[in-house]
Amino acid sequence: MPVLLAGLLYTAISVQAAQQPSKAAQSGEVTAFDLIIAMNTLRASYGLPALAEDPIINAVAQSTAQIMAANQMSWHIGDVDGRLASAGYGGGAKVWATENFAVGNHSIDEIMLVWSDESHMIPAVNPAYCHVGAGVAKSANGMTYYVLQAAYTAGKSCGEYKSPGGPTQPGGGTGDGSAVGVSQLIVPVKIASPGADGKVFHVVEAGQSFWAIAVAYKITIRDLEIWNNISRDSKLQIGQRLFIPSSNTEGYATPTPVGMVQVSTPDLDGKVIHAVEAYQTLITIAQAYEIQVETILVLNGIQADWPLQIGQKLVINPGSVTPSPTPRPLTPIEKLTPESDGKYYHIIKSGETLLWIAELYEVTLGDLIAWNGLSASSVIRPDQKLLLQVTPPATVTPTPAPATSTPTATVARPTATRSLTPTHATASPTVAVNSSAASGGTAIIWFVSIGLAAGGLFLAILLSRKKP
Repeated sequence: MPVLLAGLLYTAISVQAAQQPSKAAQSGEVTAFDLIIAMNTLRASYGLPALAEDPIINAVAQSTAQIMAANQMSWHIGDVDGRLASAGYGGGAKVWATENFAVGNHSIDEIMLVWSDESHMIPAVNPAYCHVGAGVAKSANGMTYYVLQAAYTAGKSCGEYKSPGGPTQPGGGTGDGSAVGVSQLIVPVKIASPGADGKVFHVVEAGQSFWAIAVAYKITIRDLEIWNNISRDSKLQIGQRLFIPSSNTEGYATPTPVGMVQVSTPDLDGKVIHAVEAYQTLITIAQAYEIQVETILVLNGIQADWPLQIGQKLVINPGSVTPSPTPRPLTPIEKLTPESDGKYYHIIKSGETLLWIAELYEVTLGDLIAWNGLSASSVIRPDQKLLLQVTPPATVTPTPAPATSTPTATVARPTATRSLTPTHATASPTVAVNSSAASGGTAIIWFVSIGLAAGGLFLAILLSRKKP
């Protein structure tokens, strides 16, 4: 049944795919065959034979691209080996396969740059692979999905397995790796050595393209255009010398050369965002920021086998933002809601037993039977309510500790205060002063009175003497 469905799917896809290459080629978009010839060009640069285009792999790759585009996926569907085997590839033999995909609206050189890391270079560098297929589809949001699959059958050499024939392939080929009207001449790009002045010049050979040279030297086509004052729209000439910029070239900054990841500076909150550039992988980025690859995966919600996109923003450090803690899943007891009588009940479902229910709520079977007035031989039925004498544990809400310690007022111990009032009666100093003043005043009165009396007596004597 899976083979039949795959065959029907393949027939529908093949008819549609046969009509797509010319339309895409006219619009300048990357076609499935562009992906295949680009990978084979890269494979030839490693001294390996080209992969043969296979109609079944083409159909599965095209189906994969359409499914991913329809669902706007950013991850692999999974089990590419099984999908190809179910479609009939390998004729029942064990299938080994690998899959590359990219998302966006890219040129062929941009796609190959995205696929230039170790995990996506498998079709280009692994000699075991024999066959290749590709598919291209556009999603509703305007993004294009590019899929390339390579495969081989276990225990057989590349020349032993012959794929079933079929209609025209997405690449316009015949199923044996050839293509109608497209040159199959592939010349490996040999890396030139620096001259006496340290500069590197590449001499163009027949069959070499802009992107093939760019990929070989780990630069971009734009670099070739800028540093050689040429356009990718012009045709390269055999024997033409192209200057190849490197990290030692003054003024060369874009893209950052392979192995050189420019570390981003934190913002005001300490957050660090890295923009992916050509030839950068999770490993090289993690090493540049001195963190683990797993940290990047967690912070960005991605997986290790997802391809990075040029210009993709990766969170390296979330800064001062405290991530929300992942809530603990509720236990079966915590999920219970008391009924109007304040008690907890379990509604029996089909297939449940008393022992299973007891283990679910971590109570003994004897207690469960006793709570409900049952016996070991009692028959339970669906929708029956069982009383549970359990109490869901209180939900603990963690309270974060304050970032800084808050000083608290220190309460001084009360001390005895000496009283200013004597505890026993004493003569008031004020009264003593007043008494002294009164005594002094009385003495003065006496002296004045005696003086007046004496003066009066003396005056009387004088007056008596003057009488005749």
